[in-house]
Amino acid sequence: MLFAHGFEGSPTGSKPTYMKEALGWKVTAPKMSELGWSIASQTDVLIKHLDEGEYDLVVGSSMGGLAAANASSMRPSEDIRLLLIAPAFGLAENWEGMEETGRSAWKTTGERRYTGFELDIVLPWEFMESAERMSWPIPAHPTSIMHGRFDEVVPISYSRKVNESCKNVTLYETDDGHRMKDSLSLIQEIASELMGGFVSKSNEEEKVEVQEEVSQEVSDAGDEHNLEVDGDSEEDIEQLEAEMKKLEAQMAKKKEKLEASKKEARLEELALEKEEEEIERELESMEASEAVQQAEQEVERARAEAEEANKKAEAEEAEAEEARLIAEMEEEEAKEAKADAAAAKRKLADAILKAEIAGKDVQGITSEAEDEKRELLILERVGKRRDSIDWKKIGEFGGSSSDDLTLINGIDEFTQKKLNSLGVFSYEQLSRMDSTTAKNVNDALEMLPGKVIEMDWTKQAITMLELKGVDKASSSLIEDESDEVFADLSAAQIKWAQIGKAGDRKSDDLTQIKGVDAETQKKLKVLGIRTYDQLSRMDTETAEAVNGALGMMPGRVSKMMWAQQAKALMD
Repeated sequence: MLFAHGFEGSPTGSKPTYMKEALGWKVTAPKMSELGWSIASQTDVLIKHLDEGEYDLVVGSSMGGLAAANASSMRPSEDIRLLLIAPAFGLAENWEGMEETGRSAWKTTGERRYTGFELDIVLPWEFMESAERMSWPIPAHPTSIMHGRFDEVVPISYSRKVNESCKNVTLYETDDGHRMKDSLSLIQEIASELMGGFVSKSNEEEKVEVQEEVSQEVSDAGDEHNLEVDGDSEEDIEQLEAEMKKLEAQMAKKKEKLEASKKEARLEELALEKEEEEIERELESMEASEAVQQAEQEVERARAEAEEANKKAEAEEAEAEEARLIAEMEEEEAKEAKADAAAAKRKLADAILKAEIAGKDVQGITSEAEDEKRELLILERVGKRRDSIDWKKIGEFGGSSSDDLTLINGIDEFTQKKLNSLGVFSYEQLSRMDSTTAKNVNDALEMLPGKVIEMDWTKQAITMLELKGVDKASSSLIEDESDEVFADLSAAQIKWAQIGKAGDRKSDDLTQIKGVDAETQKKLKVLGIRTYDQLSRMDTETAEAVNGALGMMPGRVSKMMWAQQAKALMD
């Protein structure tokens, strides 16, 4: 047997020693590194021995196993068998530190230090180059592989890969590590099966040995008695016959012994077969038990995983429910917040509105107070100008009640207050003003120059006095259409021939005409105008005469289109 040790092994290691001493094998164990450390160099060591000697079995351990497989592929004609123990298939990819950076550094420098259990050497880059070429050889001979399932150096998956791809390879998996110390006892059995039983002697060999032994004994017996058959003596013949019978008896015993040996060998063979069957059954039972145990473990794992998944699902469901409740609470809170925000917004709007109202009220109060103060100052100034008025001309007011001077165009409430502060309270006082007095009143009231004369307050006051007289008189006086009444109201300028007199015609509601209010309607009746027909007949000149008689702003009657309005009302 040719033995190839591993990368850190030796020719005197535990495996070759066991094969020599325990199994009694004739072992040749060369030093694998004698030509170098690369797989190519170590393969050359084995090829050299195969070429120079004759071997029945080549056993290789670890890297020695890879070298043996490479040697087999290179010497397919050799009559050998391979027993590979934890062979280092996949050396290139499995070599320590073969990440890209380590490989690049090794290739660049050309060398790499290796420090192992006992070795501290420098490996050349050629080591990796040959490993890349020779990591996956295909054995050319019947091969058995022993590999531990717990191999921490060479994964058992590499041997499984070779076993699956090569029909002439049988893989034996054991519960062992890379050194295979606990599996040495299996070597003889696996080797015997690999070699077809060459370890035990066959029955024919035993038969030949027995026959040779008998022949030798016969020869020895002949020499011992020095038989001579040349004479015709009966005594000699009898003696010879006796010797022959004796030899035949010995031959029979030897034959009987041979038959017994054959039976014993057969019994041993049957016992061995039975033992193998029992071992096989035991292995099957162990495998079945292991399968059952593995199935139970898988069931237990599946149950545990199911329980874990169930717990996880329950936890997720609880989380989902909690999230849903939180979402509902947040939604309710959002609704409440929205309602609160809306209420706050309404309150804010109300507050702003109240503030604005309060501000306006304050502003209004302030403004009114300021206006009142300003009016008082103005009234005080106007009152100080009393001396500028010719009271002898217009007379001082001595009545108990003042007239409503706001009925005169151009006099509003504040102007009336100023007139009162000045001392003017009645239509009669205003009706007596001449142009000089009117100018003095205008200046005293701080009005635009000529405003009093322009508005003809004197004439309007005369009209209002006449109206006061009409109110006091009977209604027949209002209906009276005599020329005397109209003469006093400056009606002489009105073209009665054109517009006609009312006579006994029914009075129309002249307030339907825009610009004619109740007071203006009274004035028109005093003038003698009571119907739409009369107003509709006015031309521009007559309209101006009516405008002046009423004391209105010049052109107002024409601008308000009383004639056209009256005609429309008639239609």
